[in-house]
Amino acid sequence: MRIAVLTSSTAREMIEEVVGELSDVLVVALPVHAIGMLRTSTIARILERRREIAEALRDADIVLVPGSVEGDTRVIEEVVGRPVYKATRSPVLLPAVINHLRSGGSLSRTEPAEAVIPGTRLSAKLDFEEAFSIGGVKVPLRGPPMVLVSEVPPYRGIDEARREAQRYSGDGADIIAVGCALDEEPGMLARRVEAALSAGKPVLAEAPSRAHAKAALEAGASGVIAAAGDALEYADLIGAGHVVVVGSRSLGELRSTIEDLRGMGVSKVIADPSLQAPPLGFLESIRRLVEASSRIEVPIQFTAANVVDEVEADTHSIHGLLALVAAEARASVYYVVEDSYKAYRSTAEAREAIDLALAAWTLKRSRDLYSRLLVVKQPHPPPKPPKVKAERVGYVEPIMDKRGYITIHVDHERGVIVAVYKLYKGGMIAFEGTHPTSIARALVRAVKLDPEHAAYLGYELAKAEIALRLGRSYIQDEPVITPVWSDGWGLYGSCSSERPGEGNPGGGALRSQGERGYSGCDREKG
Repeated sequence: MRIAVLTSSTAREMIEEVVGELSDVLVVALPVHAIGMLRTSTIARILERRREIAEALRDADIVLVPGSVEGDTRVIEEVVGRPVYKATRSPVLLPAVINHLRSGGSLSRTEPAEAVIPGTRLSAKLDFEEAFSIGGVKVPLRGPPMVLVSEVPPYRGIDEARREAQRYSGDGADIIAVGCALDEEPGMLARRVEAALSAGKPVLAEAPSRAHAKAALEAGASGVIAAAGDALEYADLIGAGHVVVVGSRSLGELRSTIEDLRGMGVSKVIADPSLQAPPLGFLESIRRLVEASSRIEVPIQFTAANVVDEVEADTHSIHGLLALVAAEARASVYYVVEDSYKAYRSTAEAREAIDLALAAWTLKRSRDLYSRLLVVKQPHPPPKPPKVKAERVGYVEPIMDKRGYITIHVDHERGVIVAVYKLYKGGMIAFEGTHPTSIARALVRAVKLDPEHAAYLGYELAKAEIALRLGRSYIQDEPVITPVWSDGWGLYGSCSSERPGEGNPGGGALRSQGERGYSGCDREKG
């Protein structure tokens, strides 16, 4: 089976590099700068004009276009006379897509391959020298790739530690760490280690004392995390079978501690030069980390947690940058903690960021790699609205429902949206689920909502879905996202683009039920 990959003239060299080891793959370029920004109909028109390119594609049995191309590929098929399917958005995954086809797999004419091939991730295979393994997880002497370690923070109960460890595992963690406070009893640490082991991943444990190290290792931990001075005290417990992560802000102390540990029979050592949060020491700690990577012959840990939880910005973006920095510094381990709610699901974000960094390292470029870290923005401008003559609409006063009102809630723990219609005369009708349009249909049909109230319901359910997907707080009649270029203040104090209170006469889900009518936010009247 011969496969043709249709790309742009600027990306041709990169695509040829990606598929270079595959036999019988033809790379054909359109005379455009970025093919991923085009629609299938535009590609078809170009091929109709450039018959020599269409003829080149006919030398293949199947043609692949980038997964980011919009539209149905059948319009291209009509021109080239060959089946045309969508590959992945990221070119680094092309070999996996081609092998999938050659093994009898199918692709879509309308959806990117990521949506069709189970388990497709933004990643790439890379040969590396293994330093050692931790419970079957191979740790590179120098990254990339990088091993993802996600920590269950201190003070978590047994059940909570178990749930979090299992969630981290599902979100892509390779190893689970168990944090430990100075005042925590060693027995409690041991029980939390046992709970974390239920996730089926190797477990490391913070050990602020020898008693903690002993309890954690006896409970089944594969190793401990300790300050340089403490690690020497635990050396006889660690031995050759367990791993120790040694942390210090002094490169000299790190080097001498590692040498002493090796002399005491400890062979599995990871160095943590202790990344610091900007603007107080970050650059110096990066310099120390790069120097450690070049001078210390053990795997290096990049503790992103020290930065992510300290910077007041969205964590997916911070992970995207930090993972690329960690890859360039040749770190072997990427360490995250979901301590505050701001870092919630940071493990999944870090997994995507590490995969992006690996793909960028493999291709020697970080641009034009589709990533799920593009949560709020996108690499290309959004499509423009159609040119129609539209009447400008200001604020339109709602016709209030005399039978009852709607409240909407987001349950992040269960992952559902709840919509409740409360009758003024008493009683309520409620629906919940993950599909907001179906919730709206169910409630509209059950209550027979009038069109205006149904429109309001749909608007709020759309906001609730965004809040659920982003892990954001949802407050009825308030914006879910307020960008820095808007004039609002975000949650708990911004004005909605519509006057609040249409669904709940109390003025919103979190406002006092004693407030009747509208609040003072009134940006746009008639």
